[in-house]
Amino acid sequence: MSAITLYWSKNVTIKRARERVGRSINSAWLIYNDKLEQIHLLAESQMPTIVKDFESHALNSLVDKLEIFRQKNNLDIVNLLDSQGKVITRSRTPDSKGDSLVDNIIVNNTLATGTAMMGTVLIRPEQLEHEGKDLVERCKKYGGEPTGMFMLATVPVILENKCKGVLMVGVLLNGSTDEVDKIRNLIFEGRRYKGKPVGTATIFMKDLRISTNVVDNKGKRAIGTRVSKEVAEHVLNRGVSWTGRATVLDNWYVSQYDPIRNPNDEIIGMLYIGELEQKYLDVALRELILQLAVILAVMILMFLVIFIIVGNILRPIEKLFRGTQKLTTGDLTSRVEVKTKDEVGRLCESFNHMAGQLEKQHSEIEKRQKALEEINVELKTTNKNYMEMLGFVSHELKNPLASAIMGLFTVKDGYIGDLNSAQKKCLDSVAKSLNYFKDMIGNYLDLSRLEKGEMHVNKTQFRLLEEVVKPVLESLKQELHQKKMAIENHIPAEVEFNADKNLLRIVYDNLLSNAIKYGNENGRIKLNYRQDKEEVVLKVRNEGKGIPKEKMSMLFKKFSRVDTPEYAGKKGTGLGLFICKEIIEKQGGKIWAESEEKWITFTFTLPK
Repeated sequence: MSAITLYWSKNVTIKRARERVGRSINSAWLIYNDKLEQIHLLAESQMPTIVKDFESHALNSLVDKLEIFRQKNNLDIVNLLDSQGKVITRSRTPDSKGDSLVDNIIVNNTLATGTAMMGTVLIRPEQLEHEGKDLVERCKKYGGEPTGMFMLATVPVILENKCKGVLMVGVLLNGSTDEVDKIRNLIFEGRRYKGKPVGTATIFMKDLRISTNVVDNKGKRAIGTRVSKEVAEHVLNRGVSWTGRATVLDNWYVSQYDPIRNPNDEIIGMLYIGELEQKYLDVALRELILQLAVILAVMILMFLVIFIIVGNILRPIEKLFRGTQKLTTGDLTSRVEVKTKDEVGRLCESFNHMAGQLEKQHSEIEKRQKALEEINVELKTTNKNYMEMLGFVSHELKNPLASAIMGLFTVKDGYIGDLNSAQKKCLDSVAKSLNYFKDMIGNYLDLSRLEKGEMHVNKTQFRLLEEVVKPVLESLKQELHQKKMAIENHIPAEVEFNADKNLLRIVYDNLLSNAIKYGNENGRIKLNYRQDKEEVVLKVRNEGKGIPKEKMSMLFKKFSRVDTPEYAGKKGTGLGLFICKEIIEKQGGKIWAESEEKWITFTFTLPK
């Protein structure tokens, strides 16, 4: 628990520190932007003098004035440009003039808009040479690179509502300490903790420290070092702030890095604020010690209270526990002695009441179970008698029906005399009824065998096409001829099976009979075969009206028939597909149907 408390306290404290650093960096930005505003106001303050000299064409006298102005306000650059962006004079290096500064973002924007601008920019080495070699040396000394990071402000010189020139004023940040120290002193008030500064501030040019109040072991400012790759990736490459723990000269600081952007929104550096983590960790530790002391005191008090109460509770609860054990082993006569009127006493009374109810219910359940067993025996006897009668009747009708069908076709086909068209039509109707009757008896015989468990799987090796499919097609030849239907067989002659040949004939007979019965006249029936790694896939597909999706679930149920206008008048027992399903599943396979607007396909699988 102490570890959890420490973890929670530490996380809460560090979270607070991060929130504080977030507020601190907002304050740092106010100070940073305030410096830019000061530079801008200084440039604005020189406008009356510059405008006056422009009007009197006394620009030569401006050089000394601008230099005095630069030194007085600790500025690094004070340049006067013409309306084309060419340098008229530099107060720091008066002899360096005539070059164009239109590629400077701030100068270019002021010339284009005629308005004052300010911001942070990078000045390349070749331009920095014009501004002063001492500035180049300062950049190399504080960072090792001859590129300068400047706070710049530009103010247009307006005469007769036209921009006649630009005053450019700037402060070099490389090696500067004014801004970072001002940020630290205003935000952290120069406080120290255990000899270490509470807060630090740094300005980066790209990933390079160019201005900081972080001091190394020798007492020097840690300028010229680079930020970690993780921070550079987040801030410089992705353009998002990074907040977290960062080590600064062997000390951990809760830090935040924000991108510094030029007026074109390009990231050119970073502003950093860090606050000493150890101060917050010590606060978290003190809070933990206080919390643990309170918890320990509460635990001791609770232990004393529990010690007194437990003795009065455990004894009746133990009796209740023993009674519960007896109840779970089946002793429904178990009861608990009630001695008190408190919550435990009421619990014991509830237990006794529950045990009594269970004993009463158990007695009633035994009576009902006995009655159900008697009813079940009667149902089994009734079902057995029904199935025996169904099998007997179906079997007895089979032979006379076969004779009747043979006699009918003998007369119908003209073997004992010619028939007129009316007689043939009448006998065709009788033949359809007898065929339906024959199919119905066959299905009932198969159902009887299934229900009585007499349909056994006797596997043998056989050729599917020769010994199953062709005999079934031969028996259905008359029906196929009457509906003028064509068979497309895609089952190879050499395919052999190890399954129950007779049961597969029943499956194909049912599927093909349905295909003929419900298929379109002059339609096609396709027989397909495919062999996978572990099973054989067989399909019977016929042209027809198809079956609605909401009716598909009824296909393989016992005595279930699809009740739609397309199948109205089609006789059937509703057993054929149920029998197919039982036969296929008995042999380890499965069967299903798929229907389209003009087709219906029955697919079944068998293990290889």
